[in-house]
Amino acid sequence: MSRIYGISDLHTDYDANLAFVENMPERLEDVLIVAGDISDDIPRLVETLSILKAKYKEVFFIPGNHELWLNNGDPYPNSLVKLYEIVRHCKHLGVHTEPRKVHCASGDDIWVVPLYSWYAGPDDDPRNSLYIPGKVSWKEQTLKEMGWSDAFFCKWPSLRRRSSGSGSSLAQLFAEMNSDRIVRDYDAPVISFSHFVPRAELLKATFQDELEIAQERCIMGLPNQDWKEKDFGARFNFSRVAGSNVLDRQIRKIRSKLHLYGHQHRNRDRVVKRVRYVSHCLGSPREQREGVTWGIRSGDGPKLLYGGPCDDDLCPKIEPVSPQPDQTPLPTSPRIEDTFQY
Repeated sequence: MSRIYGISDLHTDYDANLAFVENMPERLEDVLIVAGDISDDIPRLVETLSILKAKYKEVFFIPGNHELWLNNGDPYPNSLVKLYEIVRHCKHLGVHTEPRKVHCASGDDIWVVPLYSWYAGPDDDPRNSLYIPGKVSWKEQTLKEMGWSDAFFCKWPSLRRRSSGSGSSLAQLFAEMNSDRIVRDYDAPVISFSHFVPRAELLKATFQDELEIAQERCIMGLPNQDWKEKDFGARFNFSRVAGSNVLDRQIRKIRSKLHLYGHQHRNRDRVVKRVRYVSHCLGSPREQREGVTWGIRSGDGPKLLYGGPCDDDLCPKIEPVSPQPDQTPLPTSPRIEDTFQY
């Protein structure tokens, strides 16, 4: 019987972060969910997943944007091919990238459901974008001018136009990778996870988030000072590349009770419309030193999400699945490999 832990954004390209992973405690009866952004280097990714696999009974993983960067010497023609190669490596390692049921220490069965995702921009998919207007309009600044690395290091095949004549965004196409997962009948409560942010409400810090950072800084012996997260400023507006609304629709379609995500390097734990959303990022060494990714150092790394002896605030009881699953039909989607033009 297992407990379920979660973390994201390990970024073990930093040697200090790899050492942190190596020094994480063993939990050989438990399950770990990693919500993307381990490394853009496949050998380092495999090394990190192998370390985690030796520490946990089961490991789940979904790639983030960093994994899909193409560097000098990468043999892949585009980022989508690299994604398929990463999934192949995970299968070889015994790391799960597909839904799987686990038996928890609480005695419950829980489905862990990975969801592929990408961000929707105000330019290519305004309906699904999490964009919050900032000091500079997105129309006045390209992603490359923002300094956004994906614009330099990700490469995509041309998108085929649908038979209706409309185009598709990357956010919609990644969502279509989940087509089989969101129509599946899950016979136990669901914990889902993705790399990208599913709701705009999660982007800005609440008073409680800032209090958590202040407490983390106190634990680390840092100066007692007010901490305010940066607003969506002139040079870099993260909301433009944060996530998508289509992801949250899928989370609610499978009736997920808890959703783990990453990407924003700001930790969150809050309930929105009866779903608990958790972001628990390791982040960069600088962010760790500043106490921004609260709960990491004080909690020995991954966050306990479900199962085992814990109080309701730390690890709330997931409600039993409804005996009458939602039968609302979804529109059929093309196979993802049929959507790209190579």
